[in-house]
Amino acid sequence: MKQVERDLLFVLHEDRYSEQQIQNAVRQINEMLSMVETMEYLSNVMEVADCNKNKVSSRRTILQKALSRKEVKPFEFIIHRN
Repeated sequence: MKQVERDLLFVLHEDRYSEQQIQNAVRQINEMLSMVETMEYLSNVMEVADCNKNKVSSRRTILQKALSRKEVKPFEFIIHRN
C-alpha cells in the first residue's frame, strides 16, 4: 500500500497514554482513512445531483469528474447518501 503523508491532530492527556498507545491509535486511524479515501468507497457512499440536467447519478466516472474539477459547476452537488 502506498504510504500517505498527512497531518493528524490528537488532543490527549499526556499522563493517560503511553507513547505506544498513541502510535497504535495513529496507525489505526491511518488505516481507516486509507480505506475510506478510495474512489471505489466514495462511489458507493456518494452521488452527484445535477440540477441543470435534472439527474442524480452514482456512477463512478461522473463522481470522479465532479470531484476532480478545479472549478465547481453551478447547481451541481456532491451528496452523501447517508
